[in-house]
Amino acid sequence: MTNLTVENLPDITLCARDLFHIETDMKIPAFSTKSPHVPDIDPDYLFDQQTTLAILAGFTFNR
Repeated sequence: MTNLTVENLPDITLCARDLFHIETDMKIPAFSTKSPHVPDIDPDYLFDQQTTLAILAGFTFNR
């Protein structure tokens, strides 16, 4: 089981529109520093809007 402490919880809020280039005003929790478990960003990847919104809603609103 993961130990949830202040050190391993999101510590900032970002605009999903700016991060994923999708049409939404959703603000999402994020980490201010990159962990070794995060892959490099692929600038050519395009996010599917419906899928991305569903995943973000799940993480953001615990659904």
